[in-house]
Order: sequence, then C-alpha cells, then structure tokens
Amino acid sequence: MKEYTQKIHSFIERQRNEEVAEAMSHASKGTQKFIGLRTSEMKNVFKTIFSTYPMPKYDDMKNIIREFFAMEEREYLYFGIAMLAKRSKLWQKTDIVFIESMIITQPGWDTTEYISTEILPHFHKKFPKVSIEFLQSWNESKNQWLKAASIMFQRTMKKNTDTGILKNFIVKNLGTNDNIINRAIGSALRDYSKTDHQWVIDFVLENSEKMNNKTKQDAIKWIDSKGLIKW
Repeated sequence: MKEYTQKIHSFIERQRNEEVAEAMSHASKGTQKFIGLRTSEMKNVFKTIFSTYPMPKYDDMKNIIREFFAMEEREYLYFGIAMLAKRSKLWQKTDIVFIESMIITQPGWDTTEYISTEILPHFHKKFPKVSIEFLQSWNESKNQWLKAASIMFQRTMKKNTDTGILKNFIVKNLGTNDNIINRAIGSALRDYSKTDHQWVIDFVLENSEKMNNKTKQDAIKWIDSKGLIKW
C-alpha cells in the first residue's frame, strides 16, 4: 500500500463495528463485506479524514483509488468514490475511462448508485460531449452496471434533467428481465417525479405494456405517496 492508503486504512479500521458489519453483510445475503459504518457515521468519518490528512497529488490519486477498490469491505470503495468526487475541479476528459473501470470493478448496486449520483452528473456538466458519448455506449453495453449508471446519471439533476436522454435511455432497455436495469429505471423515474410528476405519469402510461409491475410501482411511488395520481 501507498503511505496515504495505509493511513486511511488504519483510521477506518479503528471504526470497525463487527456487530453492524455482520448485519450489513446479512442484508446483502452474504455477498458483501463491511467495516460496519452506517451512512451518517461514514460521512462523518470521511469528513474527518479529508480535514485531517492532506489529499495526495491528483496524478497519484487514481492508483490510490485502485488500492481501495481492491479491498473487500465496501466502505473502502465508498471512500475511493468520495476521493474522486472531492477532486472534481481537477478532472480531465479522459477520466471517464477511469470512472467506467470503477463501475465494473467489484460491481454492486451501492457503488453504481453512488457513482451515478456523486460523480457522473458533475462530470457530465463539465464535459458534456465526452460524457454523452460514453453514456450512450454504456446504455447499449451488455454490462448491466454500465447500463444502470447511464439510466441513473441524471437522478440528482432535477430541473436540469434532459428528458429526451432520460426517455431514450430507458425506452431502449424496457422489457428486460434484468432486475438491476428495472431497478435503475424505477429509481430514475421516481427521482424525476419529484420535479415533474406529470411527465413521469405520462411516460408510465405510454410505456405501461413494456414495464413490469415492480418498475411501475417504483416509478410512481413518490407520486402516489403525495396523492398526485389522477388517472
């Protein structure tokens, strides 16, 4: 390990909670390992790290992130993502290739969702042309995690959402039996419904025959909770 990686590893290890880690692993059906940091605790730990330890040079950072992504516990992967997000002002166009590698290395819903909300929308804003070229290729990829990321990358963009892209990326993947893709579609539509619920209602009605019931339920979950559905 690099010196910076060792320091961060030691710091996070001191926060280990075996009881919580076991419960989190059980929730993942034993497919993932954890240090045992709940979301609020993890945010505080990362905040402490960033304020205590000087960040490494940007040229060294990607190799350090690769070291974190080689570790078993998911919190180390989350920290690697947080590191990259922290240095957004230094991002380069070619970093989209590195972001792609992060999505397909130790893939999971947690890391794909985290990258889709904390990295991709900001990268897209900074480098829209390069971003859309890769997102389109991801959307047509055979890799379910890249597809999911392309569908969810606008989840935090609210009024800045390009509904043409959102519709196109979803429609191309309707009718699949892939639970990850269907979950991504439901999540993307549910988040956008908080900005324009009528657009989502119209989309669901227009594409109802191709959407499975769980995806439709996810898409209109927030709308229904607010009593906004008037069929």
